[in-house]
Amino acid sequence: MKQIISGHNRAILSKHSTNNNDNNNCNCRNPTQCPLNNQCLTKSIVYQAIVTNTNTGKEETYVGLSENTFKTRFTQHKASFNNNNKRNSTKLSQHIWNLKDNSNTYTLKWKILSQCTPYSPNSKKCNLCIKEKYFIICRPKMSSLNNRNELATECRHRKKYLLGNT
Repeated sequence: MKQIISGHNRAILSKHSTNNNDNNNCNCRNPTQCPLNNQCLTKSIVYQAIVTNTNTGKEETYVGLSENTFKTRFTQHKASFNNNNKRNSTKLSQHIWNLKDNSNTYTLKWKILSQCTPYSPNSKKCNLCIKEKYFIICRPKMSSLNNRNELATECRHRKKYLLGNT
């Protein structure tokens, strides 16, 4: 009897927590200005940034990933766009600074390409890094700004599971 009641309670509570999470996908002060269509608190995603030079109409694209919420990663990107010391932190920030240096205006759109599981010590693989590499290799038009040498890098999410970090 205890198992039946516990199972029932677990099912109801998981439905309730799922419904609450649906309403908490964005915490922007002005939801109409959310960079990711009210999905900025989504975790473990592969995202795409589309930069359009408004003077020439040329589009460049960048694929990245975030194990934390997208909003955390977006804040880091914004800092690299505004702080001259961080202009070389990513290929996206280098491109934005090149546009700024040449007095070009631009628009920037973000979208989620995939949501994946990060590194798991059980399976010893990181679906998040694998999916990002997939988009860079197999869909080069979706990642015109990305370096191809970043494909050889090891998963940065694995390090937190090493014994030296406990």
